[in-house]
Amino acid sequence: MEKLPSASLLKEILVNYFREIEGILGVAICDRNGFIIASESKQENEEESDEIIGALSAMLDSYIDRIKTEFGTSNSFFNITETGNKKLVFCSMGPNSILTTVAEQTTTDIELKVYSEHIASKVELVLSTNEDVSPKIPEIIKALSKTRGGQLPNMTGEYSNKLILCGDNQVGKTSLIRRYVENKFERDYISTLGVQISKKIVFLSEKTKLNFIIWDIGGQVQQMAPYRAKFYNGANAAFIVVDRTRQGTLNSIEKWYQDIKKSVPRNIPIVIVGNKSDLVDEIVISEEELKEVAIQFGFHYIVTSALTGENCNDAFLYIAYRVIESL
Repeated sequence: MEKLPSASLLKEILVNYFREIEGILGVAICDRNGFIIASESKQENEEESDEIIGALSAMLDSYIDRIKTEFGTSNSFFNITETGNKKLVFCSMGPNSILTTVAEQTTTDIELKVYSEHIASKVELVLSTNEDVSPKIPEIIKALSKTRGGQLPNMTGEYSNKLILCGDNQVGKTSLIRRYVENKFERDYISTLGVQISKKIVFLSEKTKLNFIIWDIGGQVQQMAPYRAKFYNGANAAFIVVDRTRQGTLNSIEKWYQDIKKSVPRNIPIVIVGNKSDLVDEIVISEEELKEVAIQFGFHYIVTSALTGENCNDAFLYIAYRVIESL
């Protein structure tokens, strides 16, 4: 991917955000004090665009103290406020920025939540001096925004989700989990022998809590074959992870899928995760190839980087919504 300067990259990310959601009127990236770093408006007329951004800036000034009071130093938050005939959305996925969106009332809450969290995550990566971030919005985000007829989960209570991660050795399963659960990446590689289990709590709404139980299953195909059936048992969803720098890991998808089906006869959401997307010069598996295989098996796919964190949260969030949707 050709590198873009941060300002150009942020602009392209915001332009893609507009292309995806019809009802957005204006969007701004600001720091935690409300200072606007970048902004974009859907209006073609420059004067109208300036008016929208000016109005957005004024709203930020009036809401920034409330944001500080309600969310304090929390790195991640999402809030929708209705003002007049518009929706005002605040979203943060890290310590450096707040994504603020003004949208029409007709724009669904789940569209605003899913896209805002995805865009806010990308912005944080860019502002952390990571310019290898793709401005593209993954297909999986588009699918996720259409869940439950555009409504956020209205289920009340606490739920559990067993997610299994399968794939050949050294595709990055453990690194993906560590990035999602701890927001860390370790370069030292230690092969997972058997299985490792991690847990993360996710709040899909104020009243919907999901306990993610994540099973990291070792990629030793022959050695662990007698034990994997027990590891798979009771799974609600699965990732099949491939290393985009090794063609053979793509060819292994069917093998892992058949392995899962032996122990989990019912249909569960499965996502092909194309990892190590940060190794741009070494990639041999294109996104188009991942998409073709995903279509072949009826899965969704997403490209990720455990090193930078790009799209990692989106992959797990997609599964969380799909599991809640099936209950």
